[in-house]
Amino acid sequence: MFRFTDHRAFFALAGGQLVSTLGSGMTRFGLGLWVLDQTGDAAAYTTMLFAAVLPLGIASLLVGPLVDRWNRRWTMIAANAAASAPTLVVALLYFADGLEVWHLYVALVVNGVASAFILPALDASTPMLMPKEQLGRAAGITQMLQSIEIIVAPILAVPLYLGLGLGSVFLVDFATFGVAIAALLLSIIPQPARVLEEAGASLWSEFRFGVAYLRERPPFVYLMGFVTASMLFMPGIGYALATPLALSFSDEAGAAIIMTAFGVGSLVSGMFLATWGGPKRRMNGIIGATVLAGIGGVVTGLSESLAITAAGIFVIGASFVFAIGLNRVIWQVKAAPEVLGRMFSLRVMLGVCAQSLGIVVAGPLAEGVFEPLMEAGGALAGSVGPIIGVGDGRGMGLMYIIAGLALIALAVGSLIVRPIWRLEDALPDQTPEVEPEPEP
Repeated sequence: MFRFTDHRAFFALAGGQLVSTLGSGMTRFGLGLWVLDQTGDAAAYTTMLFAAVLPLGIASLLVGPLVDRWNRRWTMIAANAAASAPTLVVALLYFADGLEVWHLYVALVVNGVASAFILPALDASTPMLMPKEQLGRAAGITQMLQSIEIIVAPILAVPLYLGLGLGSVFLVDFATFGVAIAALLLSIIPQPARVLEEAGASLWSEFRFGVAYLRERPPFVYLMGFVTASMLFMPGIGYALATPLALSFSDEAGAAIIMTAFGVGSLVSGMFLATWGGPKRRMNGIIGATVLAGIGGVVTGLSESLAITAAGIFVIGASFVFAIGLNRVIWQVKAAPEVLGRMFSLRVMLGVCAQSLGIVVAGPLAEGVFEPLMEAGGALAGSVGPIIGVGDGRGMGLMYIIAGLALIALAVGSLIVRPIWRLEDALPDQTPEVEPEPEP
């Protein structure tokens, strides 16, 4: 039977996940439009995002030891299947005309828990499939494929949603699921050497081992802190407000353009990273990209122009994809393969929790604080209003500006703190202690 191995397995897995996430991305975008159509409430929309993101972070705390213990290929197969089950339930409720907003919250929680296994298992498997000198390009390819989903999913979802309804989006999602499963079934993913003995090693002891491994390497703590803080502002607050901001001065097509601009920026950045591989000192690239993301946030909030907003979102997408790709490579090069599942799970948990916090506060802050401040006659209408305008959506624009300035301050502060700026110097490159055995 034909099977994908080595770098061919990496490309097969990446391609399968691309097709599957295209369908999932269409469903997420379609559900977001449906919630806004049904409620017209930005807080309800951001609550949906929160339900989608937070369970991923909480579950990731426990996923790491399991990813390092279990067969990673079968872990991804089972997780993909479990993540699709809630979508099936939501689709059945929709076709039975019984779907309510709270159903989505429950479904997204279940989906998030299942999805928590996929990304750490895939990221931890990549060093076992690609040569170390190619990990930068592999990260660029992974980011590029994810960017294609961001670009294409809204473009495909909007005409389907407006023309045939949400049900047609569900059908496409189900059709794409099998592609990812087929790629996983046909691929061989070697398992790394184990640090703890299989017999008698509890999950708690494996978790404690991962935490100890991290604490003994303070540069990893600095890196996690920097990335976690940055994700609070822009992927958190910025992601939650992108669609409501676009709809405040445009329509569904405009919202799709905004999300497509993010995807195009991500794609360009991913292609650049895949071709180049990134700078030798990757932390410099991460800090520089964070500054650019902050500038993009400021530009996004300045105007009600669709073109200017899309330009700012483009810069945010390009910058964050570049930074996230380089962050992934630092971990893959500097952390031992046998603990990568735990390291990536902890990284995902912290990042997702920060993003969740940004999402959960974005809606209430926009509706209860910043929108009233920027409406006609509001407290800031006379001072900030002449710069960015007043009225619907301008409070969210101000939030983008504040988040962008916070990112710039974070990056500049990190350049001053030498242990963060030079953290790669304190971490030796890691290679497997023994040659990995192929999966039987």
